[in-house]
Amino acid sequence: MKRKLLTCAALALAAGSLSPLVGWTIDPSPSATKAARQWLERMIEARQTLNYEGTFVYIQGPHVESMRIIHGSGPNGERQRLFSLNGPPREVVVADNQVICLLPRQQATLPGSDYQSSPFPLPIPRELGRLENYYAFEMLGEDRIAGLETRVIAIKPRDAWRFGYRLWLDEHNGMLLRSALLDEQGQLVEQLMFIDVQVKSQIDESAFQSPVLSPEEASTSAPGSPDPPLSAGEPVAKSAWQVGMLPEGFSKVLHNHFTEASGQHPTEHLVFADGLATISVFLEKLDNQLPVLQGASRFGSMNAFGRVVAGHQVLVVGEVPTATVQRIATSIRYAPEEVVHP
Repeated sequence: MKRKLLTCAALALAAGSLSPLVGWTIDPSPSATKAARQWLERMIEARQTLNYEGTFVYIQGPHVESMRIIHGSGPNGERQRLFSLNGPPREVVVADNQVICLLPRQQATLPGSDYQSSPFPLPIPRELGRLENYYAFEMLGEDRIAGLETRVIAIKPRDAWRFGYRLWLDEHNGMLLRSALLDEQGQLVEQLMFIDVQVKSQIDESAFQSPVLSPEEASTSAPGSPDPPLSAGEPVAKSAWQVGMLPEGFSKVLHNHFTEASGQHPTEHLVFADGLATISVFLEKLDNQLPVLQGASRFGSMNAFGRVVAGHQVLVVGEVPTATVQRIATSIRYAPEEVVHP
């Protein structure tokens, strides 16, 4: 399985915080719901218009990482660069509606689409109405993050197929300064919190260039590298794979086919989204190799479920409950005699 691609996806989905979520009182009144929606609209506007640099701490299960983000907005859309401050050099660069994941001796490019147009810190769609059938918006109170006053918003799932969120928005400009992802039991599973942030009038173009790992270096594997370069993938025009059971509200936003440079392990990659949560489905030909996963597995906020179907590893991964990925994985079937058009 494309472990480097999954690592990139995990970085691109970064979100989190540090202190426990206790003592909050949710106000579900219509006026509080309207206020929460207005604050989320401010957050979306801030994402589209603010230029900023900052450092945040990201926690997912046992994984703790500090990262730097540089974000710019302008006539050509959003641009941002995230890079790790500890451990091996890793970067996620967003530009020209593409997500480029730079890893040691490795590069993966994910073509743009609505679900990943702004993968950090939270890909809330511009049209909040897309979410309101599946999530409720509520006010929680006030707090301070990175020395700044914030308003705290809850995004609560209306069913058991999704996770919930807590968001801390800068009272001055609506920028997201802290986020927490909660599982189906209301327990924290992923956290992010800025420890410093500077809003700027503009950011120099050079700030978006990687001094550690250039795309040319990343796209060529070093001699003896166990990980060949990843293909960006090409859209699938027709497929023998069918996904039978999707929770209400999820729809397909991407369907690509890619192989390793050696031509081995052809894989189809599908992404389903409800406007907030995303679920990836990987369908990889095993070529007589052992499957990566059979059954359920969890790492922090990421749940996965794997099975073998027609000589292929079927792997469903997402920041959703275990029951969701299992439901989707067990509904997938291989039907070459019933080729369908996406």
